[in-house]
Amino acid sequence: MRGTAALLGAIVLAGSTPVGAEIYRWTDEQGELHFTQSLDQVPPRHRAAAKAEAEAARPGRLQRYPTASPPASASRHARSLQIPFRRHGTLMLVDVRLNDSVEAPFYVDTGASGISLPAPVAERLGLGAGPETPHVYVRTANGVASHALVNLDSVEVAGARVEGLEATVNPSMEVGLLGGAFFNHFVYQVDAAAGVITLAENPDLRGGVGAEEWRERFRRVREPLGRLESHLETSALAGPGRREELETRRTELERSLEALEREANRLGVPAAWRE
Repeated sequence: MRGTAALLGAIVLAGSTPVGAEIYRWTDEQGELHFTQSLDQVPPRHRAAAKAEAEAARPGRLQRYPTASPPASASRHARSLQIPFRRHGTLMLVDVRLNDSVEAPFYVDTGASGISLPAPVAERLGLGAGPETPHVYVRTANGVASHALVNLDSVEVAGARVEGLEATVNPSMEVGLLGGAFFNHFVYQVDAAAGVITLAENPDLRGGVGAEEWRERFRRVREPLGRLESHLETSALAGPGRREELETRRTELERSLEALEREANRLGVPAAWRE
C-alpha cells in the first residue's frame, strides 16, 4: 500500500487544515503518492502539475479523476449511484459505514491503493491490533512504518457496498482514507462542482477482480487437484499412511474449490472466467 495514508493523517491531525487551504499532491518515481500544504515541499519537477491539479480542484470547477470508460452497452445497464461529498480544502470527505455497524468520515483518494482506518475506528469495530494481528510495512514521507492489517466484512458508502476488504490501521490518523481497494469495484466520476461522486458497477470486474485473475484462482486449485487425483489412480501400491495423507489433501482441495465456486456464484462470475 502506498504512503498516502500516513502522510494525509499528518496533514489533518487535530483538524487543523483550514477549509480553503490548498493541498498539493504528486507521485514520485517509486509510484508513491504524497500530499503537502506547502508548494515549496513539492519537488521542483512536480510543482507545475501539482499546482495545476490543486487549482482545478477548487469549488466551482469540474474535476474528473482518470478511470476507464465503460462500454456503451454497459453504461445503459449498469446500476449507478450518486454519492454526495463534503469538502475539506481540496479533499473530498464521505461518510462510510463499516461492517454494518460503525460509521465514520473518510477522505476519498482513488490514487491510494488501499483503505486506512484510524485506530479509534478500528477499536470501535473490535479490530484492535493484538500479538496475533498481521502487519504490513507502509512507506510514508517520514519513512517506513508497520501497520496492522485487518479484514472488513463490508464497506458501504451511500448504498455502494463492497464486502471482504482488507484495511490497515494507522495510529496517526484521525480521519480514514478510502482508496482503490473500494473504488476499483466501480467505474467512477467526480463532479467537483456538484459535490457528487457517481459510481457505476464495473462490467469488467467481479469482486474487484478481472477475468484473468478469476481464471488463475480456479487454476491454482484445479490443477493440483487434477494431479493429485491422477496420482491416486496410479498409486495403488502406496502404503496406507501415504494414501490417507493424499486423500486428506484431496478433500482439502475439493473444499477449497467448492468455497471458490460459492464465492464466484455470489459475485456473479461468468462461467468463462472459471475455466
